[in-house]
Amino acid sequence: MLTAITFALILTSAVVVHELAHYLNARSVGIEVRAFSVGLGPVIARKRWRGTEWRLSLLPLGGYVDLPGMAPKVAEDGTLSHADEGMATKGLGAKLWVLVGGVIANYLLGSVLLAYAISLQPSYQEIVTGQSVTVHGSEVSLVTPGSAAEALGVRAGDRILSVNGIEAPAPDQVVEQVRTADGLALVVARDGSTLELTTPWPPPGADAPLLGIQIAPIVDTVPFLRALPQAAAFGVRVIPDMVKGFVSGFASAVRGTDNQDVAGPVGMVTMVNQATQVGLAPVVLLAAVINFSLSVFNLLPIPGLDGGRMLLATVVALRGKPFRPGQEEQLHFFGVMAVLALIVLITFRELGALFTG
Repeated sequence: MLTAITFALILTSAVVVHELAHYLNARSVGIEVRAFSVGLGPVIARKRWRGTEWRLSLLPLGGYVDLPGMAPKVAEDGTLSHADEGMATKGLGAKLWVLVGGVIANYLLGSVLLAYAISLQPSYQEIVTGQSVTVHGSEVSLVTPGSAAEALGVRAGDRILSVNGIEAPAPDQVVEQVRTADGLALVVARDGSTLELTTPWPPPGADAPLLGIQIAPIVDTVPFLRALPQAAAFGVRVIPDMVKGFVSGFASAVRGTDNQDVAGPVGMVTMVNQATQVGLAPVVLLAAVINFSLSVFNLLPIPGLDGGRMLLATVVALRGKPFRPGQEEQLHFFGVMAVLALIVLITFRELGALFTG
């Protein structure tokens, strides 16, 4: 249940922030917004405010805004004509401003979340900056139920002061002792007290001895405001890698080959489940990565996505005339269908891997 709630909160917050930016940018250039929905599917509550119908919909996985001028007018006899309101009346600059709003919003939210994650777990700074950090020891972040560590008396939150005489050991030093030592002696700090935990090691009959803990390095704290510019720079720096990952991931989905660059719904839920078992910091880190991914994904020049809409708006401006009524909408429809088909393919492959082990 915790995994489902966390997944819904991460995804819905990312989509709502994305759509809210579209709303704010549209209002800033004089475009009225017909509706703003939190959630998808049947509307369960609605309220009209400032010319917009604000909706709460049944499925808490996403949201949308209804902008006038995004589709052609339909006459009573079914014929189509060019829209003459809202987005259709604006110039290229205003259209691009409205369309890019969601991309910018997800990037900014991703930067804020990543900076917060770094402030919670300063070792993430090494991932973000590529620079090594000074490790002052190790802390237990998770103890597996029924494990040797639980039997020994290790608890989540314990700070490992020494392992087999090695003072303030880094995580890799703890792992090395667990793998190779003959006997295990831990000194941990807990609630202001120092505890000595010893056990014969390795356990009898264990080919690959496992203690059953997850450990994190103890490093100097990083204030949120100091981490924010680092996080923002990281969000820009990873754009080329994310684009390559999307392209290779979708190509692999079409070819039917394995690829870890793109995760579908099953993969995302699995990652959320793993993060929630460890603590708040990895959940916030995952939420940041998802927002960066949504930002870059929506920039791809695929019809139906923000990037595709910006591309077609630019083409129309360069041509000096619009597409035939309904033609642009057909391109967006086929683009969305192609993306959904790829997501379905990825999901089936993830389910297959899940059930086959």
